Amino acid sequence: MNIDTQSVRVAAGEPEETTELDANKKTPSRKPGLAVDVLRLIIDVVALPASTHDHEAGIALLDHAAGLCGMRVERVLVDQGF
Repeated sequence: MNIDTQSVRVAAGEPEETTELDANKKTPSRKPGLAVDVLRLIIDVVALPASTHDHEAGIALLDHAAGLCGMRVERVLVDQGF
């Protein structure tokens, strides 16, 4: 399984209550997290505020993906932020 997140700028007109400021890009953003299998098929997706750290998305994705896979997740590839 592979896990990653990316900060995505929100469209103009989005309510400020549902977005947060990305510390690096200085723009209102959201951070979707994605878990895929070895065939690059999507296992799970989470949407978090842009200010959350990657490890929080990783914990949420692993917990949910482990439940979906019957607790049989053997290896997870992540980058340094996780």
